[in-house]
Amino acid sequence: MPIGHAPHGFSVYGVPIMPGGGGARFAGWWGTSYFVDYDHGNDGNTGLEPTDAYLNLQTAITAASGNGDVIYIRNRDQDTATTDPEFIIPASTTNWSVAQAKVHLSIIGAANTSHIPCQEAGLAVYLRGHATANTTAIMDWQGAFGLIENLAFHRGASTAGGLLALTGNSTSLRALGTVVNNCLFRLSNHAVGALYNVDNWFVTVYNCIFHDCKFGVEFHGSSSTIRRSAIVGCTFRNQTAASVDTNILINGSSTQDVTVRDCIFTCQLGTGGTNKYINFTAAATGAIYNCSFPTDVTLGTQVRGNSAATVGSWEATSATAGLLAGTS
Repeated sequence: MPIGHAPHGFSVYGVPIMPGGGGARFAGWWGTSYFVDYDHGNDGNTGLEPTDAYLNLQTAITAASGNGDVIYIRNRDQDTATTDPEFIIPASTTNWSVAQAKVHLSIIGAANTSHIPCQEAGLAVYLRGHATANTTAIMDWQGAFGLIENLAFHRGASTAGGLLALTGNSTSLRALGTVVNNCLFRLSNHAVGALYNVDNWFVTVYNCIFHDCKFGVEFHGSSSTIRRSAIVGCTFRNQTAASVDTNILINGSSTQDVTVRDCIFTCQLGTGGTNKYINFTAAATGAIYNCSFPTDVTLGTQVRGNSAATVGSWEATSATAGLLAGTS
């Protein structure tokens, strides 16, 4: 039923359009939308329209208050001489960071991939760490209930912080409830996970690709532990076996109820490390459901559940597939 009538016979159904344009249109109700364009933007712009976009992502992060704000990043103009997407690199010598106060903030890659010769369709917004930022993750996220979507994270300098760090602690919410969806993590050779979550509950990683990452996902509980979190529908692969040590590491003395579900492991493990597709440490609890592994996988060795049940998972070759021994 119409909830009102406009002049000239138009009926009004639903929420009226607010004054203003672009990002300000729903401000106050749905948060503000900001736009970032590394080829055509300017940090002197308002950032509220695609045609009035900011130049730098950190400018938009600083302007955003959280509270439902959304930052859209346009992919770079492609250099037709290369098959790799053009990278977005921080303007300063530090990598990107989202402060704890930025609660309910979303950062979304808005890529037009029709003209980009990229193997990862839909993953054309590539964030690369600064060459001199060698002690922090490419993006450090501390705001609770955030959304990180349609982005690719590529190693810059060899850093100690992985590619995306969800940084928590025992005394505050930090990155509680963060969702990471449809992202690519590429060429991480760090001693922590390419996606590194420390002490945050209710974190979900959906539909992501981990390519040649020494450690893929690491949920690490130290002070407040990890609980009620999930890794769903992700793919782990590599080009050289030596590049991978552990795809998924679930760690921490009181880490509980972590689910790994519907993931595909096509990579080959390296030698000389822990060499596991999934490794729940002895104290971590949860479950491994409906995952697919290469052939000749042994429970307790390459897939180490400890206190986590392994149910309905498969080992496969190009010709055959069979239920992983010891699962049901």
